[in-house]
Amino acid sequence: MAIYDPKDYEKVINRIQEKVNALHINMGACLSEEAIAAFEACHKVQLPQAYRLFLQKVGNGCEHVFNELESCPCQELAKPFMLDTFWLWEDDDREEELIEADMENKVYRGNIELADKGCGMSYHLIITGKCRGEVWNFADVGVQPCCERQDFLGWFELWLDEGDEADYFKDYVYDEADFE
Repeated sequence: MAIYDPKDYEKVINRIQEKVNALHINMGACLSEEAIAAFEACHKVQLPQAYRLFLQKVGNGCEHVFNELESCPCQELAKPFMLDTFWLWEDDDREEELIEADMENKVYRGNIELADKGCGMSYHLIITGKCRGEVWNFADVGVQPCCERQDFLGWFELWLDEGDEADYFKDYVYDEADFE
């Protein structure tokens, strides 16, 4: 799965609904346009269209998989998420104060936590910035997009197809020079 073209959203949503029904997954109640608009107004942000459609047509949250919109830990949503490639702050040689400032000003904003997987790892939907609409992996050592890059629909559909064994990083290729 990858980042879907908006013209394919309806087809993808229908396919996801069929898989949810076939797997007997208990989804949270769908949200109305008014409820989504109220969340957006409260946080001064527009949610990515694929996620909005999912909330309206499939459900709001899924037990043990991802959070309901209202309970998502939010990171200053209206401010832009500033990364477009991975960042391992564990390997960053700069002073700790500079790293922490960059984390606050670049990473911990413009996204909502979809799922906390434990052990310092979670998945976040990027709401603002260059990577708006993508799902990224956040860990205690750094952040990176799911690879191949996934939007919310691709991320959720991969989970439907592979369950908790879904490997969101199977196609991840990096250049050794990135770590020098």
